Amino acid sequence: MLSLVGQLLLAGVCLLIVGCQTPPTHLQISMVGDILLDRAVPAALARDSTALHQHARQLWANSRYVIGNLECPLTTVRHLVAKPFVFRAAPSYAPWLRRLGLTHVSLANNHSLDQHLPGLQETYTALNTSQLGTLGYAPDSLAGCRPTLLGADSSVAVFAYSALHQGLAGEGCLCGRDFSALCERLAAYKTLFPQRAVLVYLHWGTEYAEHPSQTQRVQARRLIDCGAAAVVGAHPHVVQTMEFYRGCPILYSLGNFLFDQQSRSTEFAVQADFEISNGQIAATYLRPLQVQRAIPHPATASAKAALAARIQRLSPTIRLLSYPNKVGWLLQHTPSIIADATGPGYFQRQLVLTDTMNTRTEVRLRYLPHAGYYQAHLASGMTQTILPLGFPVYQLAQGDVDNDGRPDLLVGPVKTTHFDSTVRRRLFVYRLKNGEAKPRWLGSRVVYQLLYFKAVRDATGHTYVRTIEQEPAGRYCIGRYSWQGFGLMLDRFTARGLSLDAAYNHFIQ
Repeated sequence: MLSLVGQLLLAGVCLLIVGCQTPPTHLQISMVGDILLDRAVPAALARDSTALHQHARQLWANSRYVIGNLECPLTTVRHLVAKPFVFRAAPSYAPWLRRLGLTHVSLANNHSLDQHLPGLQETYTALNTSQLGTLGYAPDSLAGCRPTLLGADSSVAVFAYSALHQGLAGEGCLCGRDFSALCERLAAYKTLFPQRAVLVYLHWGTEYAEHPSQTQRVQARRLIDCGAAAVVGAHPHVVQTMEFYRGCPILYSLGNFLFDQQSRSTEFAVQADFEISNGQIAATYLRPLQVQRAIPHPATASAKAALAARIQRLSPTIRLLSYPNKVGWLLQHTPSIIADATGPGYFQRQLVLTDTMNTRTEVRLRYLPHAGYYQAHLASGMTQTILPLGFPVYQLAQGDVDNDGRPDLLVGPVKTTHFDSTVRRRLFVYRLKNGEAKPRWLGSRVVYQLLYFKAVRDATGHTYVRTIEQEPAGRYCIGRYSWQGFGLMLDRFTARGLSLDAAYNHFIQ
């Protein structure tokens, strides 16, 4: 046993060792752009690998996680797909990437299948063996679009997605092809786990274009409406426009990280550092990079000034503020005088419903801040009507729940009903006819406490409503409800006694 004096001396030594290093209260995640390990890159690494490791230690010194886009399969398979640019690198690069400091790479891109599905499968095995996490991939498309959880408390979730379609066997292993499905899964996830920050890493856009397309802008904002805390892009190989929407950063393209392209525009790149605290992005920093002879370097003073000028020209609403170590910038947005009229909740604010006669009805939610609730604006041809919902909303969806060939509008209100005075999540069904919404089912409640729902069409063409409900014991179950002439009735519970994470995974199947 140590004497009291000895214990005090030992405590003093411990204080000298660790006491001056106050652990940060935030989680820092770094994201970089495209990584190629083929063509001229291996020769560049043979020449400058030591310098790259030094730069990486500097860039990622304070980051617990580092994420990049792996732009080539790591495989011994030689089975080239037929397209202009086809890449392949040795599986031994997987542990090398991990030693460099990366913790996760996205496989949701247009080069992961360059050596067909066997090459992709070997890539995953090599990465997994090297304890390098993969984003946007799994043996089936469902799992590929599931979030990857980061942090000891799973306080951050990352979705990866590729907007580029190749029509190759095995593409179902990568998250992509269906942007609406991505939004639906994101909205469901954020509604169930509002305390977790969600990052979305996209492979999209037009190579070498300075600006994103209008479609990309709409999609990025839609992702934030559905719960993304930040949207980050790769694939164009150049730094593109940046903006904030609802206070959340959108970085349409970071440019390259490790790549052998040689031009003035591809020379510039940025690293995004997100400081995350309590499930929110507390700050976004940009580190200017300069890719020279395929290797990323911290930007020189002149390159930093040129990159800042480019960002400000492309992004007039963005401000770049120097922060203490002068390496890069704190990213801020110019305050807007336009009030945020999108309202609370994580869901798509606009739907287009089309029936079997090809009649289109556009539904757009408008939030009334002074009242604290939504209106639904409906437009069908020349007819425009307003459905005054008069309550907060947590979900907006569509589906032909009564299987009559005409889509129904499904709204998730948070309110009491005539037969239940408890404020809780509900499910309302409206029939659309001649541009108007008529109530079909203003359900007072489902069997247990409703958390979320969606309309699902099964293999027979029958549409039903799938729910996540909380059981009295505190666990969660998945319900299946079908229309029975006057409303939705429970068919069965397809799973019971689940954790909330397991319920989410079951729900999105």
